[in-house]
Amino acid sequence: MAREGKINLVVMELNDRLARFGFTYIERYFNAFGARMEIANEEEPKSLHEEHAQDTLSLLTVFPANLYGSRSKEFRKRVKEAMLDASRGE
Repeated sequence: MAREGKINLVVMELNDRLARFGFTYIERYFNAFGARMEIANEEEPKSLHEEHAQDTLSLLTVFPANLYGSRSKEFRKRVKEAMLDASRGE
């Protein structure tokens, strides 16, 4: 919508509600098409080091959660199959 000029302002409560990391890139994208971004509860600006550390922590939190979630799903599937096999006497 920003690319098509249909919006000129995006308002959000906190910047991490839009993206866990890489918010600056999204903001630049919107700005390139004349759309501003406003954050209602903006925190004090973080240093580049603090922002990178937060991004790294987000990555270390999100990706293992996805991995363990998929492993758990596979485990539940195998348990269900084993229970069906047992009920059939296999």
